Parts: sequence; C-alpha cells; structure tokens
Amino acid sequence: MEMLIHFTSLPQGLTLDQVRADLADLLEDDGWLTGSGEGYIELELEDERANPKYGILTVKGYLQKAAFPRDTTIELAGHPVGIYERSY
Repeated sequence: MEMLIHFTSLPQGLTLDQVRADLADLLEDDGWLTGSGEGYIELELEDERANPKYGILTVKGYLQKAAFPRDTTIELAGHPVGIYERSY
C-alpha cells in the first residue's frame, strides 16, 4: 500500500534527511521509503508478512510526536487524512 505524507514545513530542528532516516528505522519491518521531495515523503507499506495498519499507525505516531504542523496529511489510496484526526 502506497502512503504519501504531505507537509508544508518540517518541525523545528529536523531536516528532511533526518525525517527520512527516522522513518526508515521505524518501518524496518513494516515498509520502506520510495521517494521524497519538497513537501512530501512517499512510502510503501505493503509486505506479504505484515499488516499495513501497523506501518500506518507507526508513521502517524511519529509525525505527531515530532510535532509536524497540523495541516500535515497522510494519503492512502488517494484519500488524505490529517495526522491529528482520529482514524476509527
């Protein structure tokens, strides 16, 4: 499952390279990075051995803890959801 993170700015003190490294470490068993650029990071959460919901929750939790701006979204299957919105 492809996930896109859309952001308008990075939290104070973080670079895109740091965020990418953090996400790569967190997703070691649940997914991997596939690309990034100005205002977005692209991830792949599909793995035959893992349920993608764990990767989704991991990414969302990281973005919240890192204090990404409130307008940051994660996009799954073309549907953006705010990282501070409840997903149930």
